Amino acid sequence: MVNIGKRINIYRKLNDMTLNDLSGDTISTAHLSKIENGYRHPGKTTLLRIASSLHLPSAFFENFEEEDPEVHHVLNQLEQFIITQIDKASPLVETIVDNYYTYLSNVYQEIYFLLLKCAFYCKTKDYSRAEATYQTYIYPFIDKDYITKAPLYIQNAYHYCEGIRHYQQSDFESSLSHYRSYSLENQTLGVKAALTYNIAVLSNAVKKYRDAAAFSHEALNYYEALSMHREVSMVYNLIGVIFLNQEEFGKSMNYLTQAEDIAEGLPNGRLLTQILHNKGVVMRKDGDNSEASSYLEKALQLKEAEGLKANKQISYHSLCKAYINLNRLDEARQLFEEAREEVRKETDYYYLLEAFLDYYYKNESYAEYQNSLEECIKFFEQDPDQEPLETLYLKLGDHMYETGKYKRAAECYLSHIKKNEIKT
Repeated sequence: MVNIGKRINIYRKLNDMTLNDLSGDTISTAHLSKIENGYRHPGKTTLLRIASSLHLPSAFFENFEEEDPEVHHVLNQLEQFIITQIDKASPLVETIVDNYYTYLSNVYQEIYFLLLKCAFYCKTKDYSRAEATYQTYIYPFIDKDYITKAPLYIQNAYHYCEGIRHYQQSDFESSLSHYRSYSLENQTLGVKAALTYNIAVLSNAVKKYRDAAAFSHEALNYYEALSMHREVSMVYNLIGVIFLNQEEFGKSMNYLTQAEDIAEGLPNGRLLTQILHNKGVVMRKDGDNSEASSYLEKALQLKEAEGLKANKQISYHSLCKAYINLNRLDEARQLFEEAREEVRKETDYYYLLEAFLDYYYKNESYAEYQNSLEECIKFFEQDPDQEPLETLYLKLGDHMYETGKYKRAAECYLSHIKKNEIKT
């Protein structure tokens, strides 16, 4: 049975009303409390009085059990747009918001829309509205017992919404769990492709590389069947990254080259910048810093041409390391200064400084080297992304050992070992 009680509770609180305020002289507070908690089913007269007290249309409460097939079709279309074509979702969201109390009198359909709206705000990076929607409506409406009994379309919307929320909070394990709980049965090929690709990305992020590869190839089959060339290139790029993470550099370059061949024919160069960057990282990690520099320089030039200044930092980071490995120290210094001028986020600065550390070492600026190491470690110990710490501890340990500070060296080596244990 559809529970109207949670809706009443939510809108009562939105109006800053107590149970006594809402119950008035005609409904007992005890009876209203039982309705809100799902122990009593309100009659028509009670619902009309509640609607009047909340200054909301009576039909919004009277028709709470009646699903509208046309509204359901619109909501289903909205879900597909949010997952596959986000640019088409905004007009539908606006239309439903403008007709909220008319379209969403059914409680299930209201919850469905709220979940989709939260996912829409997340995907369009409107984080304040996403969080407000989640905390004000979704969190009070849904609990674990509720979601397991809800219709499948609500379960799917819930898992998609939670999947994207957890992803944006860098909680990749939880995000992956939600996306894998989304039922792809009877979904369109486009939805299957997008969700499967997301699962592949997250599997790679949590180092489940076999799963990541399997889901990538499944997504590739879907996108090839849909003749979606950009997405095919995108999946090839992902598979290249998966092999890069496993240090299978030959296989990585093979897939990245296939991705590049397709991306070069696309009107937008954003994807091509990612592929060129990834090829540069592969070459650097495989020891060919000269070839790496070439790819990374091309990536930076294209990012500048495409107006992707915010995306340049990651390539600055890798190119700086390649220059230093090639002993092109003056170019590394110039690049570091250029990149530092463009830094907008604190995290980007410390990644850049981490890339530049060996410059100080090679120039025998040991005090600057140690101070910068300490500064990076202090930052990354507090940052959610602690990935560089393992290497930083080891570098500082080696430096302390070389300078005869054995106790401090031992502390750094111990931190390195503990970080490596957590990693593995």
